[in-house]
Amino acid sequence: MRDIIVGKTYRHVSGNYYRVICIANDSTTMKDGQPEQIVVYESLGPKRTVWTRPYDLFNALNTEEDAVQKYRFEQIDDYIDMED
Repeated sequence: MRDIIVGKTYRHVSGNYYRVICIANDSTTMKDGQPEQIVVYESLGPKRTVWTRPYDLFNALNTEEDAVQKYRFEQIDDYIDMED
């Protein structure tokens, strides 16, 4: 499984862009005796909204038949944030 990297930008299959803020531990769920990891990320663009998603779901493969990217959230290096 690939690592999700804090501070990196990811493109969702919908075409929207997000920056990972941190990886948090969920105090209410346990997985293999450890707290489940949650990705905390913000949408990029004019309306900054903070979201969370379980690490495994953020890291999931794209299952759409006509997929143009391998993962639901694909790391990208060439995004220029006009809001910064």
